[in-house]
Amino acid sequence: MWFNQVANAPIPEYKRAWFRSANFRRALSEAINRDDIVRIVYNGHAQAAVGPVSPANKFWFNAKLKAEAHNPRAALDRLKADGFHLQNGVLLDKSNNPVEFSIVTNAGNKARERMSVLIQEDLGKIGVKVNLVPLDFPSLIERISQKFNYEAAMLGFRNIDLDPNGQMNIWLSSAENHAWNPQEKSPETPWEAEIDKLMQAQASTADVKKRKAAFDRVQEIVYEQAPILYLVNQNALSAVSTSVAGASPGILYPQTFWNADHLTITGTASARR
Repeated sequence: MWFNQVANAPIPEYKRAWFRSANFRRALSEAINRDDIVRIVYNGHAQAAVGPVSPANKFWFNAKLKAEAHNPRAALDRLKADGFHLQNGVLLDKSNNPVEFSIVTNAGNKARERMSVLIQEDLGKIGVKVNLVPLDFPSLIERISQKFNYEAAMLGFRNIDLDPNGQMNIWLSSAENHAWNPQEKSPETPWEAEIDKLMQAQASTADVKKRKAAFDRVQEIVYEQAPILYLVNQNALSAVSTSVAGASPGILYPQTFWNADHLTITGTASARR
């Protein structure tokens, strides 16, 4: 989930000020109960997400980072640092504007619709009012990539490569899918500039240790700044017949058939036909 920080977006400036605050973003992350999402939405077949890399990607995952713990009290303390305060159960900013925003997501995606409801309930407990706006997929993409007419969006970025170079289209500030400050010509913040530098550095060397160190730091910055709130990593469940030999499920889609040219069928003659 990420928030609209576009300067010319049709939302009030005071709301953009919320979304531009790392304290605000981190506080919302702390208020979300990821364990409930895992239990209720995925029946336990997921785990709380730490950042842009799944722990299944053992080499590139920064194992020093831990998923944001559910801590509403800490969230409120963090918000107080930015002048937010509770009044009669409603969270107000320093100008006494009630904190209320909408989340757009794609209609018909049951998991995201359920996650949205749980997030709505969690944020309500710290006085934040969340309105849910499910949209058909073409309308959703138009809103977040062309009109920028949204406040928060919930979608999924799917890694197509184990290597971080497959994420250049998200992390570079000038990249097409740079979600939180889209269409910027140069980094708006020092931390975005640091991510640019690190991603370019890891892409320009063959030294695996240097690449690992650079991308570990990228993950740390993303954790600290929370431009995207990562929620869960869903487990990939594969069922393979005992008559199939050579099956070796991977961590990227398609998990079971990535090595289809090496799969064979064993067993009786009738099974082979």
